[in-house]
Amino acid sequence: MQTEKIKTNYTLPILKQKNDIQKNSNSLIIEAIDESFALFINSRKFNIFIYLEEKHGITKQNMPENIEKIVNIIEQLFGSGAQLIEIKIIELIHKKICDFTYNPPKDDLFFKQYLIELLSFLRT
Repeated sequence: MQTEKIKTNYTLPILKQKNDIQKNSNSLIIEAIDESFALFINSRKFNIFIYLEEKHGITKQNMPENIEKIVNIIEQLFGSGAQLIEIKIIELIHKKICDFTYNPPKDDLFFKQYLIELLSFLRT
């Protein structure tokens, strides 16, 4: 009986933490994208968000639902420089969500797949 109580007390904080992260998953991703753009293109950051909204209908609020579209747009806009932004987004997300582990196939990091698996992890 004591073992169950200890186990319950041990798991509750973990569940609470994951629930908090799940509730804030959209804002965590938005913050990471926002901070990453700020590091690389500070003077144009605001214009990028205007571009995403006006040209593609993507607002900060609906970014997590448009992962594939955003990845394609970032790659179109920044070419090979997109990888720097993508790596920074992953780094910033990982600092906030340490529980998530992504194991890319064959040591290839695919940003789109990383975000899809992250969202899947947060929603379970």
